[in-house]
Amino acid sequence: MKFIEKSDSSKNFSKAVFETLSTAYRPYFTGIIIVLIGGFVGRILILGQANIIGYWVDSLCKTPTPCPSHAFFTGWNHNHFLSLLAFMGIAGFALTSIFRVLFSRYSAYAVSSIYDWVTFKTSRFPIRFFDENPAGRIITRFSSDYGTVFRLFGGPLAEFISIIFDLICILILIITSSFYFAIPLVIIIFLNFVIYKKNIHKLRHERRALSASRSPSISHFAESTQGSTTIKISGRSETFRERFQFLDSFYNNQRLKTNVEIIKFSLQMNNLSSLLLLLVGLMSFYLIRDGRISAGAIGASFGLIVYSGNTIQMFFEWLSQLEEGIIGVERLSQYLNKDLEHGQKNDYLNQLPELIRSPQLLSRLSSPHILASQHQQGDLVLDNLWFRYSTELPWVLKGISLKINHGEKIGIIGRTGSGKTSLIQSLFILYPYEKGHIRLNGQEPIHDIDLTIYRSHFSYISQDPVLFQGSLRENLDPLKLMSSQSILQTLVQVGYIASVQDTAVLDSRIEERGKNLSVGEKQLLCLARTLLQKSPFVILDEATSSVDPQSEELMVRATEEFFSDRTVLIIAHRLSTLEKCDRIVWLEKGEIRKIGPAEEVIREFKKFEEASPT
Repeated sequence: MKFIEKSDSSKNFSKAVFETLSTAYRPYFTGIIIVLIGGFVGRILILGQANIIGYWVDSLCKTPTPCPSHAFFTGWNHNHFLSLLAFMGIAGFALTSIFRVLFSRYSAYAVSSIYDWVTFKTSRFPIRFFDENPAGRIITRFSSDYGTVFRLFGGPLAEFISIIFDLICILILIITSSFYFAIPLVIIIFLNFVIYKKNIHKLRHERRALSASRSPSISHFAESTQGSTTIKISGRSETFRERFQFLDSFYNNQRLKTNVEIIKFSLQMNNLSSLLLLLVGLMSFYLIRDGRISAGAIGASFGLIVYSGNTIQMFFEWLSQLEEGIIGVERLSQYLNKDLEHGQKNDYLNQLPELIRSPQLLSRLSSPHILASQHQQGDLVLDNLWFRYSTELPWVLKGISLKINHGEKIGIIGRTGSGKTSLIQSLFILYPYEKGHIRLNGQEPIHDIDLTIYRSHFSYISQDPVLFQGSLRENLDPLKLMSSQSILQTLVQVGYIASVQDTAVLDSRIEERGKNLSVGEKQLLCLARTLLQKSPFVILDEATSSVDPQSEELMVRATEEFFSDRTVLIIAHRLSTLEKCDRIVWLEKGEIRKIGPAEEVIREFKKFEEASPT
């Protein structure tokens, strides 16, 4: 089905999965080795109590022929055995608990770093990636897939390793007590492995399909939520509801198919556990009848065998479940192995595992923003620029040549589809341009100047102001580089507050997308953010089209006063907002039709509109 994300159909996991996991766990390698050793010792102390009890039982044997006993325990009384059992129980419990707590913590840190890497790298993907992938599909990687990884690679992974320890300890202890019982145990382990290999590819396929089937319903729900007002007004609620139910049913059906395979796998394991108990029971009867084994050894070995039956089944069931977590890592690794946006440098991305959560990373991330206020003012030149969104699509900008001098106020006009927005996107290099050049202060981005630093020269205020859930301070100064006084002074300057004494405003709550604010208030905050950034170039993209006349007047005044020392580019349908621009660029079908003084170009554009209103 076309709406379903294609899942990996390979039978085995890619090498990238194990490289991702090894990189994530490497910083905690020493600590993990220590807690693994402690965990193993803890499990053998706890399970070894069965053998000690067996030796104790043999020491109490009153038959005419004394039962065999270990030389080490010769002369031991009840207190000796009780003291040893108490020590083994307490020490084993303590070591096992320490192992589970510390290993789970190390594992949580490791898989959290995978999340950090994926988030960090995804933020540097080409814009085309976000065009081609629905929001729900991306969200699924950061919610369901990561949730599965975090759930299974924390406490459950510690549990799985404890099961491995138990199987190893059981084999050692059974061989020590009576090697006869090791034979059926090894046979049953082998048969369980055969069943696991027989079922695992089907289970892996169904789990991959389940992971891939999550995103369509999530994406549809997210899109419906964002457009809920339009959906209700247009009376299309039932259509969207039916679509969601269809996608949700598809996911639930896939979940049912996956659960059926898991149950079939579990039943086969149960049958082998029953077979193991039958074999051990028969062997015990004949061995004790022939005097080949003592009563204490029978008790210790049989107890361990009974425990091992459930442990073997749990091992392969946990191994099967753990694959669900590995599939999650596999899906996250797909993002880690995608190409970055052209122009993004890999220098510190290669050191990402060591940099995450470190002051060094924060410093490197902050540096472009700090440098933005230190950049020299200069000219921006577009030289024969050709631009399109994909090689399969037509050109949207054709041979644009334009020099914007420092401090100029440039207006950009044109009909819908003339290339105004495309011109802005080409300036930010959101999509790579194929022909021509862009030069800032004589330097071409990517070739001569880092893409991130190049973009830091620009501030952008759009028609739809972008605000994020959090405090007002976090929206204006996300990297916490500004003092409270400078932020308050800027808010007074744009007219958002009346006095710098209103310090409580910095902690006021901004809802998602600023929905608790009016459009005018949001524009004022975006204006304040732009002033605080101190970027040499300011772009206003239809910034006044949705605001009231008073807010529009403020935005126009801002271009004259607040940005008097900056270069400003203004896209606007309201020609009145462009009258005080130094020059106007008129775009038509991706080409520059005219450049000139504001009054001259606006007059000619109005005549053109009147002559051809359609």
